[in-house]
Amino acid sequence: MDIAASQTLMELYLNVDVFMAVFVRVMGFFIVMPIMSGQNIPVPLRLVFSIAMALLAFVSNSVTLPAYDPTIWSFGVLLLQEFMIGLILGLVIMMIFSIFHFVGQLADFQMGFSMAYVMDPFGGGQMPVTGNFYYLVISMLFIATGALQFVIGVFFSSFGELGLGAAFVADNATLAAVFVEITVSYFRTGFGIALPIVGTIMVVNFVLGILVKAVPQMNVFVVGMPIKVIVGLVIVFVSLPFLANAFENIFIEIVQYMEAMIIWMQPEAAY
Repeated sequence: MDIAASQTLMELYLNVDVFMAVFVRVMGFFIVMPIMSGQNIPVPLRLVFSIAMALLAFVSNSVTLPAYDPTIWSFGVLLLQEFMIGLILGLVIMMIFSIFHFVGQLADFQMGFSMAYVMDPFGGGQMPVTGNFYYLVISMLFIATGALQFVIGVFFSSFGELGLGAAFVADNATLAAVFVEITVSYFRTGFGIALPIVGTIMVVNFVLGILVKAVPQMNVFVVGMPIKVIVGLVIVFVSLPFLANAFENIFIEIVQYMEAMIIWMQPEAAY
């Protein structure tokens, strides 16, 4: 074992409480972060990854633990606070990614897929067919463009801007206001992405209504359902190139909201 590794192990042994605080923040972040928190990733692998990320933050010498009352209760409160920081930053990404679940529900309801739910490969639950497709496309873009590494980098910058035990989390009205803003963005962006599909299917329904009045013998259920499915799928694939612009805007929002959360959790924000 070389000297550098020995020194790192010695620092880890002498500052195990610092490492635990860092690890809890990292774990809280990856518990809810899309892609990394997927059910298809084994729990031991996620645990090892969290430990590795915590070690990287620990050896960067950018984290220090302030003086605290050396009791189990005080240290437990400190760990809970660090867990909440990671959880809040991870929730920002999760809420933005959930836009595509919402888009899928809107689109599938119009296309007649509302009863056909598929297994979510990341969350393990049920989600709309179109929403699952959009979610997979955005996840691939998120990984292929390097956005995942960039977002993790923004998270690690929180250790320099938001020291251990120095966060202002409890009774922080500004954090609640930011989450409300994210919710508004959730619906605004979701309706914007789903508008071409929903609007086109509404026009198809209008035309079918006119045809039923003109030709009463036509069975609208037999004719209308395949037409709506075909038109909806065509619009989905035609609009795919424009999904890159939506991804860019969503990625910018993720970074902006994460940075806003870090700023408003700083002690100075309490005054």
